[in-house]
Amino acid sequence: MVLKQEDERKGIMKRRKVLSLVLAAAMLAGTLAGCGGSADTAGGDNGSKAAETKESAAQDSKTDSGQGTSEGTGEGATGEAASDEAAADGEVTTLTYWGWDTNWYEPMFAEFEKTHPNIKIEATTVAFSDYFTKIQQAIASGSELPTMVQQSCTLIENYKELGIFEDLTKDPYNVDPDKFFDFIKGRAMTDDGAVIGIEQSVSPSAIAYKRDLAKKYFGTDDPAELAEIFKTTDDYIKYGKEVQEKSGGQDYLFHSGGAVAEWLYFADTTDLQSGNTVNFTEKMSPVMKLLCDMRDNKVVDTFENGTPQANATYADENHLFYPCPNWAITYYIKANDPDGSGNWGLMMPATGGYSHGGCSVGITNTSTDAQKEAAWEFLNWAFFTKEGVDTAKKEVEYYVPTKEFYEDASYASGKDDFFGGQDVGGFLYGEIAQSIKLPKSSIYDQTVIDIRDLLAAAVMSDSGMTADQALQKGLEECTNRITDSGIEIK
Repeated sequence: MVLKQEDERKGIMKRRKVLSLVLAAAMLAGTLAGCGGSADTAGGDNGSKAAETKESAAQDSKTDSGQGTSEGTGEGATGEAASDEAAADGEVTTLTYWGWDTNWYEPMFAEFEKTHPNIKIEATTVAFSDYFTKIQQAIASGSELPTMVQQSCTLIENYKELGIFEDLTKDPYNVDPDKFFDFIKGRAMTDDGAVIGIEQSVSPSAIAYKRDLAKKYFGTDDPAELAEIFKTTDDYIKYGKEVQEKSGGQDYLFHSGGAVAEWLYFADTTDLQSGNTVNFTEKMSPVMKLLCDMRDNKVVDTFENGTPQANATYADENHLFYPCPNWAITYYIKANDPDGSGNWGLMMPATGGYSHGGCSVGITNTSTDAQKEAAWEFLNWAFFTKEGVDTAKKEVEYYVPTKEFYEDASYASGKDDFFGGQDVGGFLYGEIAQSIKLPKSSIYDQTVIDIRDLLAAAVMSDSGMTADQALQKGLEECTNRITDSGIEIK
């Protein structure tokens, strides 16, 4: 299904063509996607689907985030004296924000406004599945865009194509990308070096496990020792079969084929696109082949990822391993197994550390100068001041991509009693984050992710479907969805 738009406005033909093609992909994704995963799964962008479910926020319902007074200093910060003077004069700058992540923006905006009485932020909740389409529609109709836009990592290349964002490396922002983790600093950067947004949080990911079951089947619950047992992906097959045999077919290594497919896909560093070629088969083959092997050997159960039934397995005694982005600790593990404190651990996957999810926040170039200045005050506070960074950590358990804060070991490190006293933060933001390598992003990322979810569901529901058959179906679907002239799909 491809929607075509006629460009009748001189001077914006190229942009309208991009909008038309990507709108089709976004609308298709709307029925399936939640920031890197299907609409019924954990998704990708820092638990966007989990946050939507948790908040049960009405779509497009406007909420004011409250006012008050603060301070914040940092890279390129606007002077506090100017803010105080403006507030005293009764001058208040109103910013607008569209986002699906109420768990992040509500506490962040409220805390910011306490110390910035001259700035008011009006937030509109928009479901992830509708978000990119809503941005496109505003551009196409000439409607007002929000001052700040949330940019999903799986659509970041599409956002770059829109041409609506301030370059944050320029005056008055002067953001230095080298202040961020190396693996993530270029994701919201265009080919000519413009930075269109700042990442809300890094999303290092590992494998979470239940300690009691690990001891039962492998004789240890030590994360380093378990990582030695599971050194290759073949080891998941070997020991997963043993778990099945010893439990009489009752216990599984993994709970969901969809969760396994997400992990394997995001851990793979193969670029989806090279030039005008979409490398679908090369990117998806390792995922589907290992998933089918796990299915055939009863290593993975058949729960649909993110459903209530799948979520209930976090508290059961029949499933051991869970692919685990940092945000899943709060929104999936602790939320679904509240009595499991002390029984969880986190280990290095055989695939190595990987990144699952993420989104950035940018400032629109259609905003007024006063709005741009005020929006930068917020971004600077949120990502470059201790007050803002500590707020994200305390209220949302988000950890910023700004490297300097990790120089203080207490920022991310510390024993987590829920994880048996393990230093989860030190592991995720130290060992895992430092080893992550991201593939180059593509405007077709979300389209292929949607197809991945369909294929994972298909092979798990049809035990007779081979990996080759799934790949052929996926290739056909990819060809149907990606119809841009000059693009070859392999």
